[in-house]
Amino acid sequence: MRRIPLLILCQVGLLFADDLTLKDGRRISGSVESGNVVEIRVKTGDQTQTIDIHDVQTIQFSSPLPVSKAADSSAAQPNTLILKDGTQIGGKWWAIDAGNLHFLVDNQLRHYPRGDLAGVTFGGATLTAPREHPAPPPPASAPQAANSPTSERPAGTSRPSAAPRVLSQPEEIGAVYYWNGKGLIPLEARQAVARKSGSTEYWEIPGAQSGIRLPEAETLIFILRLPKGSSPAGYSLVALDTVDGNRRTRSRPGRKGGLLTWPVDIKVNNESSLMTYALSVRDLPAGEYSFSPSDSNDAYCFGVDPAAPGQ
Repeated sequence: MRRIPLLILCQVGLLFADDLTLKDGRRISGSVESGNVVEIRVKTGDQTQTIDIHDVQTIQFSSPLPVSKAADSSAAQPNTLILKDGTQIGGKWWAIDAGNLHFLVDNQLRHYPRGDLAGVTFGGATLTAPREHPAPPPPASAPQAANSPTSERPAGTSRPSAAPRVLSQPEEIGAVYYWNGKGLIPLEARQAVARKSGSTEYWEIPGAQSGIRLPEAETLIFILRLPKGSSPAGYSLVALDTVDGNRRTRSRPGRKGGLLTWPVDIKVNNESSLMTYALSVRDLPAGEYSFSPSDSNDAYCFGVDPAAPGQ
């Protein structure tokens, strides 16, 4: 849904399996394909699983456990990155792609080649020795559909339908939340896919509508937290149409390649090393929408339902 994707997430078969240990005790072996602050995608055989990042306890990459060295940051951190040479780096998980793992250290985004990684731990967990794995079978080839995308990232899978989580503050940097007057509700996190049909180019999001439903109101308030120095002006509120069971962007009339967006009023809500912004949207009509940063194809989706008569 963006002009220049920040992370190009490729489906790459790794020679050795990675191990994920989940907080409920389950272990998943496969190839970590990609991930972000919301979810991680792991290929097991010819299937790809999408896992909520909050359910992950450790990630053990296909390498022997290193001898620990002094941590890069002595302050308590939510996550720890462990390199093959034993270096431990405190910080916050951000994303992973075919080439690099992206880790937020002292509010600066750093990039580590996958070949240097031993593992990542979440919430004070420790790595355990990896199991032996047979080489994964080659993926089955699939026929190429007509009007295939010109550039594509694997589309994320939304979490199972459930009552929205209500939070007191943003959990993830760069994610967009709805403020309902009492707490924050995370918007549906997806990855948009660039598609082309004839001369028409657009971005597509799986599913006819978002599971996050908001009431039509005079003003809707959203909350966004970013590292200091990152601009919230890069986030656009994009209008979506539902076509053939999926959502897609609308083109701005008379402007080739431009997306139809809705105006957003941005105010600083809290100023510190991590900046929090309030995004106000007025008179938003019923329909499907997405907040989308200009430097990636992440999409934070929601729908607005018509107000009841008399309201």
